[in-house]
Amino acid sequence: MTAMTPVRYHGLDALRGFAMLLGIVLHGALPYMGLPNEVWPSDKGSSPITNIVFEFIHIWRMPVFFVLAGFFASLLIDRYSWSYWWDNRMKRILLPVIIFTPIMALTVPWIWVYGLYGKLWFFYTMEGYPWHLWFLGHLLLFAFFSFIFVSLGEILRNKGLSIAVNYIGYLNIFAWVTKYKIFQSRYPVMLTLLIFLAGWPTAAELTGNPIIGALYFSFGYGLYKKTSLLNFMSHHWIKYMVASTFFFLLYLLIYKNFDAFDPKTWETWYIPYLGLKSINGVLFSYALIGLAEEKFGEYSRSLRFISDSSYWIYLIHFPVVTLITFSMFNITLFPELKFIIAIIATSVIGLVSYKYMVRSTLIGVLLNGKKLP
Repeated sequence: MTAMTPVRYHGLDALRGFAMLLGIVLHGALPYMGLPNEVWPSDKGSSPITNIVFEFIHIWRMPVFFVLAGFFASLLIDRYSWSYWWDNRMKRILLPVIIFTPIMALTVPWIWVYGLYGKLWFFYTMEGYPWHLWFLGHLLLFAFFSFIFVSLGEILRNKGLSIAVNYIGYLNIFAWVTKYKIFQSRYPVMLTLLIFLAGWPTAAELTGNPIIGALYFSFGYGLYKKTSLLNFMSHHWIKYMVASTFFFLLYLLIYKNFDAFDPKTWETWYIPYLGLKSINGVLFSYALIGLAEEKFGEYSRSLRFISDSSYWIYLIHFPVVTLITFSMFNITLFPELKFIIAIIATSVIGLVSYKYMVRSTLIGVLLNGKKLP
């Protein structure tokens, strides 16, 4: 795609926004999963349904998000330049992190204490609470390292050492994922294997493992130029979805036997757990990207609003959904009903605040930047 033929990928843009909004569902589900209090303040009743919903979303949400982050990074660089993308990342990621991290420190810690002990005690701290903006830190890392490598390449070329640039490319595994057909494939066996190997230290959790996110990001970066693969995903998303569903059902069987808090289960179940998690992350990415492009590729005013609001809602939803769920601990209701109430209430607060307080303000410009054609 060139600057002369601007295209907005409405389906992928909506999918990216939807993936961000699902953070509400994940964080709303955690109190009803029977987790230890040191991991997450928990309600008295746990729910198998919320467990399944959580695992289903969690297994593909961040892989899809990082693939799309790479895709849209490639689009911006191709349409404008590397410097434009770096500048865009500083404005749309670094500044919000700087602004919203103190806000989280002002709200989340005392809400956490309220969930644990049922006491309202207002205090401010930058330590000891879940930093739900971790993925923004990973995106900043990708931008930083790309700046280093691109700048180094330019320096070497200017000195007549283009051959050194080629050798660096041969050693760069992320460049492999971007360029080579074996990774940009309709049958993503090699990509899944890489994700499996990269995920070994962290059980394929992306939170503390930016290498996995970088591999998904690299795949998405290359996907933008592989229109034939994107078209194939669009035409065959149902097949990918069927395969994904099959492997997810297998994953649920493994998940029942694998306890992340019990090292005794790791020796028996770790490899199949990690393998199925990696397979699902890749296959669901293929399926959902194909589905989004095939079914939601045309402009929709409502989807555009949801997409534009998603970043704001993700930034502010964490204290809202935790306060709502924790405040219902002493209310006698089915866990599933509490779960639904928390999701709806948080979503309404997010959407209304975005429409009337953010959308037409400098905050809206900061978060969404200049609209693409």
